[in-house]
Amino acid sequence: MGETRSLVVVLTWNGREDTLRCVASLRDGAAGHDVLVVDNGSHDGALDAVAAAWPDVATLQTGENLGFAGGMNRGVAWGLRHGYDVVTVLNNDTVVEPGALDRLVARATGTRTALSPRIVRDGDAGTLWFAGGVLDAADGLPRHLTAAEVAASGPAPGPVVPTDLLTGCCVVADAAVWRDVGPFDERYFLNFEDSDWSLRAVRRGVGLLVDHDAVVRHRVSASFVGPAAYLGTFYYARNALLFARTWRDQGVRGWPILRRHVLPGVTEAWRTQGVVEGLRRGATVLAALVARAVRAGGRAPRGLERAAARWARSPG
Repeated sequence: MGETRSLVVVLTWNGREDTLRCVASLRDGAAGHDVLVVDNGSHDGALDAVAAAWPDVATLQTGENLGFAGGMNRGVAWGLRHGYDVVTVLNNDTVVEPGALDRLVARATGTRTALSPRIVRDGDAGTLWFAGGVLDAADGLPRHLTAAEVAASGPAPGPVVPTDLLTGCCVVADAAVWRDVGPFDERYFLNFEDSDWSLRAVRRGVGLLVDHDAVVRHRVSASFVGPAAYLGTFYYARNALLFARTWRDQGVRGWPILRRHVLPGVTEAWRTQGVVEGLRRGATVLAALVARAVRAGGRAPRGLERAAARWARSPG
């Protein structure tokens, strides 16, 4: 049996500096793994900069914003077409600790498993960000285990432990697993697509694992600002209902998620930022409900994108 061919797909969208930092960590601490940088239609010079710094790193321009799901799917498909044995999807605002990818890929190779590493907040004294995920008992909302929950789980027989859900921030799986489970569902665009993939993987008999000895640092950048703040609300609300419809047999309930996690934001905006901002937030949620009612997935309506840009320029 020959050496395992491993590919890391790094997706960037207007994130040139983060992407360069991420790729540098891969070339320095994971040199045995190939890298593909996918630009999701931002055209901010990231691909040119990557090619200039690392001529051996492959690049792919999608030409338009396909969201997390669509952009990563293009990268995974590229890897499968080019014969890679293991494919990893990785957020561009991460730094991979030396040896982490070696551990994850070795565990995934030739097995019916998919893995995420232990992910800590970069620059925040290593505060835990992800060490496993579950569907919350209250409403079925996918969420990360808290640090207290991880600690309370007690000693494990080893550093690799099972989990109910992985995080799209970093998923490592054998090519056969990617082919069997299939791509991320592009109806989500972003938000909930990784949890949906995780549950589909479990139904296909794939074991989900977290390796606590493989560490990735995540900058957890505040990306939902300006127009993206409104669009983030849209995607969260619409996709919560899609996820609930798809996984209601797992106890996922869309309306409780909206009541607990979406609608309070509308009332809070009304109370603290005024009527105009409250109406804008309400209109965003209404657009999400309409989109779900007509079963529209993928990218947000262009009219909402334009409105979000106007609203960001003229605060309420």
